[in-house]
Amino acid sequence: MYKIVKIILDKKIQLVYYLMVMDKQAVYEDIKQQIIKEKLLPGQWLVERELCTTYSISRTPIREILWKLTADGLLEQESNRGFTVMKLGLEQIFEVFQTREAVEGMAARLASRKGDESFRSRLEEIKGKLIRVDVEADPSRGSALGRQMHHAIMQAAGNNMMVDIYGKLKNLATLTSNIATKSSAIERISKEAHLEIIKAILDQDEEKSERVMREHLRETCRQVVEQFYPNMLGGASNNK
Repeated sequence: MYKIVKIILDKKIQLVYYLMVMDKQAVYEDIKQQIIKEKLLPGQWLVERELCTTYSISRTPIREILWKLTADGLLEQESNRGFTVMKLGLEQIFEVFQTREAVEGMAARLASRKGDESFRSRLEEIKGKLIRVDVEADPSRGSALGRQMHHAIMQAAGNNMMVDIYGKLKNLATLTSNIATKSSAIERISKEAHLEIIKAILDQDEEKSERVMREHLRETCRQVVEQFYPNMLGGASNNK
């Protein structure tokens, strides 16, 4: 009898633990999406007590979630003060795009060589949607399709280490995309670049695939900095 009860209790404990893990993951995803969609704005404070009340969970799991979001590059932790939504400065913008250029440039080269028919079909699908989208009227749609393209290329590259690096990088890339989405001019230039990248990869031109990906990311960085950090650019240039 004891063994049966113990097994039942163990199963209950396992079930409760599983539900707790699922709840934490759901809370993590909800906060993450609020940051990505800018419902939580850069620089905004996240108050643990308020989050506990909002999500009906205790302080320990909330802290674990906040630390995970910090490790993923979406939050900043200030000593003895708490957590704020990541607010990218000029140097961080440069670093994100420089890292993306190195990682995604090589990914484009590898994808053009190793991409299978499923990947190529996916690119054709994204290409068709990009051609039809009006980025002047709906820049966020163009940005979303661009993210889909970048993600598909990274997966097709078939390099697990690069995928791991991109895991954190794509969160920061999303934050820079949020900046770019505010400008239809940037999205228009990005749309043209995305179509050029897709063509190069479908043509299996490895050298051009890497080159146009690097040029695209370099130009996007330049556009973001010039349009949204104009006052900081002069000072940064003088420090280089």
